[in-house]
Amino acid sequence: MAKDKRTFCASFSVKHGEKRVLFELSSASLYGGPDGFFRVRVARRWLDTAEGSPCFFDRDALALLIADSALGAMPERSPAPSVPCPSRVTVRVWEDDAPAYIGTWTNTEPIMDHAGRWMVNVSLNGKRVFVPVEDIIVHEGRRHG
Repeated sequence: MAKDKRTFCASFSVKHGEKRVLFELSSASLYGGPDGFFRVRVARRWLDTAEGSPCFFDRDALALLIADSALGAMPERSPAPSVPCPSRVTVRVWEDDAPAYIGTWTNTEPIMDHAGRWMVNVSLNGKRVFVPVEDIIVHEGRRHG
């Protein structure tokens, strides 16, 4: 198993009512972001855009996030993509540094992984694997049964 490469430079918790939430900060530069900015993980899930790209916070944006969280306006997660199970899909995979496309079926509805990405389980090459939802194309109207 690969070693976890996440490193956090700071952490704190915010309590609203009886609920306490852990915030962890990591340097944005580790994730392709600008120097002096942070990537934020809240309750063990990264804060990302609706498209799944990392969000980066400067000090002012981080202060607003903390204040909103303490006052009860926790950031909302992106809603689960609509991928019924089982659905016929095409999965983009990488072979020899070039994209390839494989037709298959989903085995699960989308779930959020530990990094905050929506993933779906599919059958590929005789195995069941999780792939990011953004790497699939759903073929509407094609379902088992």
